[in-house]
Amino acid sequence: MRRRTMLAGAVSAALAPALTSCGALDPGNDDPDTLVVHNMFTAGGADSEVYDTVCDTFERENPGSRVKNLVSGGTDLINVYETARLAGKEADVVMVNLAEKSLSWTELGATVPVTRYLDDWGLAGRIIPQALTEWTDSRGRVMGFPWSGFTWPVAFNTALLEAAGVGDIPRTVDEMLAATEAVRSAGAKGLVTIGGNDWSGQKLLMQVMQAYLQPADAERLFREAGFADDPDALRGLAHFVELRDAGVFFDGAQGLNADSMNTDFYSGRAPMASLISGTLASVPPEVVEVTELGGWPVPADSVYDRPTALRGYTSTGIWISPNGEKKIRLVERFVRHFYSEETTARFVRDAGQVTALTDTVDSPDYPLIAESVLLSEESGGESEVAWAVLPDLFVPAAVSQPLIRATSVAFTPGNSAESIARALDTAYRS
Repeated sequence: MRRRTMLAGAVSAALAPALTSCGALDPGNDDPDTLVVHNMFTAGGADSEVYDTVCDTFERENPGSRVKNLVSGGTDLINVYETARLAGKEADVVMVNLAEKSLSWTELGATVPVTRYLDDWGLAGRIIPQALTEWTDSRGRVMGFPWSGFTWPVAFNTALLEAAGVGDIPRTVDEMLAATEAVRSAGAKGLVTIGGNDWSGQKLLMQVMQAYLQPADAERLFREAGFADDPDALRGLAHFVELRDAGVFFDGAQGLNADSMNTDFYSGRAPMASLISGTLASVPPEVVEVTELGGWPVPADSVYDRPTALRGYTSTGIWISPNGEKKIRLVERFVRHFYSEETTARFVRDAGQVTALTDTVDSPDYPLIAESVLLSEESGGESEVAWAVLPDLFVPAAVSQPLIRATSVAFTPGNSAESIARALDTAYRS
């Protein structure tokens, strides 16, 4: 088994200690033939097993080259990397998502732009254009190589709906309200399970709020706030309040989180949930059999003409550090290997990853992920869902946690659209 060094997030101004019997370990390594990769592939996951195989193959095909892996959780990785960078001891390559603090890395010089390498290394034509857009900063620099993304559809348990007398998944607001009444009459706690007290609820709140917002206006609000002064945002929040007060969301949603949401759906207790693709990968087979994917119903006068879903290509990218730039030929060989068709196929087929690449690969062991990727493909000249704006690329890093607190306000009965808008605006001043 390939060895991993686990780095803790609580680090001093010196270097992060390694949580192994080897004691302290510099994340960096000056050996020109050793590539230090800081990543989030924790042992035990399907993606980590594929990653180990990919690294082994790389070393076998590049005699004399070695990959040294440092593993941290998402927030820990960012903290460890930034601390190591201050000491000039950072890893050569970082594999982490594009969000919050990492959005500023290239501007601050913590990582180097990869723009010039896209064509030189033959990758520009293989990466989905939308992924490149998401990874390009305001100065036109591509911050890292987009690798994996996600889909975020709505999952419907058709068995629960049918048991309550709902024959088809709801595609309009009226159908959703009717389904809510039906499942509650059958004894359910609501139609939609959601984590009203964490990131999952925050995303759904922002998605519902966009019912009357043009994408450019949504992006502006996510960057700068001003929800209480925007009539279209207030209309969207009033629509959210209408759904909440009609009992669409599970009872007590304001105190629930993503873990409880997932448990509700996995155990077959939730008729409907907004689930990111990583969560879809873990749905039990017996629930997969009765699950249909779609989008979130929108009002008849919405700016969207069909149910909405979310997607993005920011889950993982390959960033090059200043130390890595000193080993750019070794980095090039690793990146080319990672983006090879063989490697891509392994991650999609064996780990159910949604990649940012144009390759088409079946993932029979992850049918819901495959179905979610196909949602945007046209059938009869029309795709099944429209894509709402994902807040993550626009919300400032310091605002993320305060926004979650505001989300709980939104899911709490009795709070009006105006009070929710004020709570959202206050989050930007925290």
